[in-house]
Amino acid sequence: MRRNRRSFMPESEQDVKTYYRFNNLSEFVLAMRSVTDNITTLEDLRQITNELLANLTEQNVRYVEFDCALQKYINLGFSLKDVVDTIYDTVLAYQGEHDIKVGLVANLLRAHGPGLAIELVEKILAMDHPFVVGVGLSGDETKYPQKLFVKPFKLVNSSRLHSTVHAGEAKGADSVWSALFDLGAERIDHGTRSIEDPRLVDYLVKHRIPLTQCITSNVRLRVVDGRQAHPFGEFYKRGVKVTLNTDDPQVFETSLNNEYIIAAQKFSLDASDLYTIARNGIDASFADDETKSLLTTTLDSQVKTSLEESGSVIFSDAQINDPTVQR
Repeated sequence: MRRNRRSFMPESEQDVKTYYRFNNLSEFVLAMRSVTDNITTLEDLRQITNELLANLTEQNVRYVEFDCALQKYINLGFSLKDVVDTIYDTVLAYQGEHDIKVGLVANLLRAHGPGLAIELVEKILAMDHPFVVGVGLSGDETKYPQKLFVKPFKLVNSSRLHSTVHAGEAKGADSVWSALFDLGAERIDHGTRSIEDPRLVDYLVKHRIPLTQCITSNVRLRVVDGRQAHPFGEFYKRGVKVTLNTDDPQVFETSLNNEYIIAAQKFSLDASDLYTIARNGIDASFADDETKSLLTTTLDSQVKTSLEESGSVIFSDAQINDPTVQR
């Protein structure tokens, strides 16, 4: 941040922690906008990509989908191709020494409006880059409802790309219904407040719609009143295809391993349950069938090895092996 001379420059670690305390999703969105404004060069993107991959490798994550707001960098004057190629080339170099697979989800920011969203989707489809596996929508649900973005998602859903939408976080179950029926979302990011509508929960179960759940994020953004109040356990018991994710791990001071530990402790989940959730992550990902098969084989092998060595699968901060979606 000092290198790029932006306005927000915390002077200490405590300043950063203070800045990352939120009362609601809107405050979080504003804070993240300020922080990411410090990313101004392609070299910044290379650095962030390498640091994120190193962090995930330490946790033994085998597959990640980068959720990237590409329009921010286009607004800085870079071409879409420059941005995607920079991240992709960094990933390829990293994969030369590490076993991790990566896809990119192009994140449409609600605050940019439907016009820019349509333009970006058209550019993405024209580029047809193999690294881009899907398109998502995020931002403040309360100010920018899903219906504003019907046109760009029609383009996405008529292409090879997958679709996912942040919904049911700041707003209730109606927002999730809208993401499913107005935008045709294949996957719902968060979807936490789906629990408010039993009919919606039944629909999610019947149609195997994945919810990418982020327990710590939801607590910190006051979507729920504490970990014990989070509906993750209820979703799982009712058969919703839930996955565990971190949202923004540095901001919320968590890790993917930590989210598994929290889920196990708070919702009385055993090793078999955690295995099912990891498998859900593979199934819910936008990876191709070959990659999903490889990830499943790897997971099964690691669980088998753990059983042979200890007689049971022990999931700890150092031992959880989760080749799932990491957002």
